[in-house]
Amino acid sequence: MVENTYKTERVGMNGGIERYYLLILFVLLFAAFAIFSDTFFTVQNLSNMIIVRVTTGCMALGAISVLILGEFDLSLGYLISFCMMLGAVLSGSGANALTVIVTMIASGAFFGLLSGLLTIKLQISSFISTLGIGMLLFGLTLAISSGEVKSAGIPQSILTIGQGKFLQVGYSVWILMILGFLMHIFLNYTVLGRQLYAVGGSQKVSYLAGVKTDMVRIMGFVLAGTFTGLGAIFQLGQSGAANPSFGPSLLLPAYAIVFLGATAFHVGIYNIKGLMLAIILLGVGVNGINMLGAPTWAEHVYNGGVLILAIYLANRNKKKFA
Repeated sequence: MVENTYKTERVGMNGGIERYYLLILFVLLFAAFAIFSDTFFTVQNLSNMIIVRVTTGCMALGAISVLILGEFDLSLGYLISFCMMLGAVLSGSGANALTVIVTMIASGAFFGLLSGLLTIKLQISSFISTLGIGMLLFGLTLAISSGEVKSAGIPQSILTIGQGKFLQVGYSVWILMILGFLMHIFLNYTVLGRQLYAVGGSQKVSYLAGVKTDMVRIMGFVLAGTFTGLGAIFQLGQSGAANPSFGPSLLLPAYAIVFLGATAFHVGIYNIKGLMLAIILLGVGVNGINMLGAPTWAEHVYNGGVLILAIYLANRNKKKFA
């Protein structure tokens, strides 16, 4: 298992131009849309293009820690819905912004911890345990909302986080970039981050090397939940309301970002640089085709098509250097 990991890493580092296919695709798309649309290459449009991807991008930053471990968390879509609704209900009851923000983040971390404990300590498949947590969260969301959209009393500071701008770029975009940078540092330059990759490569070898594998694996789920809680804050601030049915539809786009990011820079390895590029690439493509007047279904075709193409190129690259 470790040999395969090291082999994949060598492919990712020595894959030549294949490492930059995603970046090249981004440049080509950006240039094409800038040529064919007069309003595409404007600060306002570029900022708005990324703002709408902040929530899924934040979820992707959390999901990467679970995927590195070789696990999968199906509860994240329901979790973001629950955290948003919890924040909206607290806001409607008069809670201040700090209380709402801390509660939303803590709730995300708690349910991430619960998923991790069920998966690691009780040895339940992550597909089953997180699906169960997701169903639980869906029920709790309906319970605290009575199935209604909640929008009363959202603190102004949360709305500012979601809608405000600095240098014509949304606050949420700046925060997402900072979070991405910090996650990159964590995964690549800290002991815990390196242990996350090591456990994902081989749990047995990592355990024999003295790594507390259970703790590291649980930490991966906690990170996923924490980032999802952060994403809920951004979305609540952007929309100014919480809808009990919102959330599950974001799960696959978030994972698509992580998968797509693994085809860039370090092919076959989940990495933050590729993930951030994938967020921008998907934002550029969807924004561009919408500005050109494409029908609504074109967005889904684009997302799926780009992902399939990127995975094909990554697999070809790995076979080439096998």
